Amino acid sequence: MPITLPPITRRRFLAGSVAGGTALLLSRFALSEDRQADPNRIALLSDTHINADRSKRDGKVVMYDHLQQAIEEVKALDPAPAAMLVNGDCAHLHGLSDDYHQFVGLIEPIREAGCPIHLAMGNHDNRENFWQALPADDSRVKEMEERQVLVIQTPRADWVMLDSLDKTNSTPGILGDSQLDWLAKELDGLTRKPVIVMVHHQPTDDPKVMGLMDTSKLLDVLMPRKQVKALLYGHTHVWRVEKRKDLHCINLPAVAYVFNPKEPSGWVDAHLGENGMTLELRCLDKSHPKHGDTHKLMWRA
Repeated sequence: MPITLPPITRRRFLAGSVAGGTALLLSRFALSEDRQADPNRIALLSDTHINADRSKRDGKVVMYDHLQQAIEEVKALDPAPAAMLVNGDCAHLHGLSDDYHQFVGLIEPIREAGCPIHLAMGNHDNRENFWQALPADDSRVKEMEERQVLVIQTPRADWVMLDSLDKTNSTPGILGDSQLDWLAKELDGLTRKPVIVMVHHQPTDDPKVMGLMDTSKLLDVLMPRKQVKALLYGHTHVWRVEKRKDLHCINLPAVAYVFNPKEPSGWVDAHLGENGMTLELRCLDKSHPKHGDTHKLMWRA
């Protein structure tokens, strides 16, 4: 369930619900009187895995420290991003209430800076605890009480965040037919700008599914709708930029720990252009060979 945390500083931030309450329009805002945000810059994070215990480690990584560093880096961006999106697994393992309270405290500096935050569900999140710890989202899709999605409008693209949580602390994920039906109808109405779709679980053709169980159904919706230019996901704790035919597929890195020590922990600085998007990997370990890895994506026709 994507949750929207509005900025605490609102003097130059304008937000309004459109399209039947399922979309949030981002307009210009300022972090301070002399520092404007770039409406075409988005900070992309995934798999933060925050535990209630700020000293908790997974392997060699203290997850609190990793997210705290990422937050400091996002806050320092100049010009600032129009929004920060976190693509699921906000909590460490079981989505406990105290995990979310710790998480909310960590991301508070971004809200105080005037930047809206949009959060999605991953397989280590828990909907009920998430809802109790975070503000209610007025942009909920009313037709789906159990699974909520969000559409974020920026000047050069519409971002659609989906909910693939099946069972908390169970690896595979699923969207379900009702969410896919909604998605198809929503995309048919989003034709004026490029569309970027986000989901926590990675698409997979592997019969032993550890990612998105209804991958083929999702691709059946996305591939023929040429306004959809990219599919972003997390879950694997891997940084990859690939294509499925002409659709860009981006596996966002984990902010927290990695499964393969060669993979980076970090976040992605996204810049939307008129005909594509530039992605720059920001590794938390600045000595990592992939730090600054940049991909310039051109949108399919």
